[in-house]
Amino acid sequence: MKKLTGVSLFIYFCVVTAILIVGLLFYQIKNNNSNGTTGPNTRAQNKTADLANLLSSGAALLDNVEVSKHNAISDCWIIVNSKIYDISGYASAHPGGVRNIASSCGKESTQAYDTKGGRGSPHSASANQMLAQYYIGDLNQKINQSTLTQNIQKAKTNPVSAVSTQDAGSDD
Repeated sequence: MKKLTGVSLFIYFCVVTAILIVGLLFYQIKNNNSNGTTGPNTRAQNKTADLANLLSSGAALLDNVEVSKHNAISDCWIIVNSKIYDISGYASAHPGGVRNIASSCGKESTQAYDTKGGRGSPHSASANQMLAQYYIGDLNQKINQSTLTQNIQKAKTNPVSAVSTQDAGSDD
């Protein structure tokens, strides 16, 4: 009986220790994630630093890899018809809600844009005009530092245009 109790306690100790170790490892991995160790502000700072490093070389390549780095609402780039847009400043004002844009950040979004997220209807002419205001470059374009910086700054400081009642009702 003493032997059985000793073996049971040993097994219990091993299981509890393993659970604690696994939990600590997952906690450490989660907190050491290079895409944002302390939250959205750090993530945006890391992306800004990545962009600064890219720009320090004198030219940037606006490709899928670069766009994929901008995948948060606070730093949201999308690709529509092989053109890249920085819609970070517009996402929160989107009539269809932030959640409709969030899934497109950092991705090729032509189909989502053309079908309003799969609902079949295209965006309005005013939505197309609004999108043009957030243009920063073409997909796979090599762009010099000053032009890219200027385009990004223009997109970020672009005031959110008023959306007509018809557009708002149709979830542009």
